[in-house]
Amino acid sequence: MTKNAKDKGQRAKRNCKNSFNSSGSALIVTLLLISILTGLVVDFVYDVHIDTSFLSNWSNAQKAALIAKSGQNLSTMYFDDIKNDKYTDQHDLEMPVGQYLGANVELIIKIEDENSKFNINSIIYQQNRKTDEKQLSSLKKLFEYLNINPDLYLVIADWIDTDMEPRLADSEDGAKNTFLWSVDELKLIEGIDKKTFDRISPYITVFGNGKVNINTADVPVLVCLAENMTELLANKIIEYRNDSPFKHFSHVQHTGIEYSVAQHFTLLNSTVKSTFFRVTASSSVNGITRVIESVMDTSMKVHFWREG
Repeated sequence: MTKNAKDKGQRAKRNCKNSFNSSGSALIVTLLLISILTGLVVDFVYDVHIDTSFLSNWSNAQKAALIAKSGQNLSTMYFDDIKNDKYTDQHDLEMPVGQYLGANVELIIKIEDENSKFNINSIIYQQNRKTDEKQLSSLKKLFEYLNINPDLYLVIADWIDTDMEPRLADSEDGAKNTFLWSVDELKLIEGIDKKTFDRISPYITVFGNGKVNINTADVPVLVCLAENMTELLANKIIEYRNDSPFKHFSHVQHTGIEYSVAQHFTLLNSTVKSTFFRVTASSSVNGITRVIESVMDTSMKVHFWREG
């Protein structure tokens, strides 16, 4: 091979290599650009999905909230039905909603009798803010029946009353010195932990006229209403009222309990008719749920309102 031919071959080889390197670099740059563009597109699509989902969830939440408010309005039909009745005999009920609200839409209305519970604010008189010893004794008995430290009833009394005289050591420390606005406030009181609160909360209220409906009260509440009331007698009352609700206090004696115990029902804050109810309207739209809870009386006056 001549020298010229050899030089031409080497130049051709270098040109081919340079061409390959240029093509490879271009391919890498192209792949890199495609990767960047793909990432941007994916990120954009994700952002659009998130925004769309957020907007959809927000829209469903607004619809659910409005439907729950409608449920609260529908509950007043129940009060119209019972406000002229002489007695109330339902502890709680689920109010049916007959109207079709749309696909994937649900509305549940629950009504609970607040007069079936012991009003914890009743241990202090509204007028002069002095202690109602009979009601305080009932609260103590309720705590004893539920196996809760009975000393807590004194701490609660100091939390509510307006004086600064402690019934127990340090029981006035941090006291609110006025009536409870919500049962949840009990969690702020020293000695009332979650276990204690969960045990007592189904049987107490801070709403109503302070009267307990013996047609709807559970055993723990019935037991605390009279000094001589026992669990056996409370169950007798419940057994009797299941067949024949009490229309008047005189009917209590028909259950076989002593006259003295029956008289206690009359003397204490008891009734056979309820006027305060807790309404829980729960609405779900496409899996998004909103709950509105209220306490109303039979005149449709709202005493409590909470949305969540």
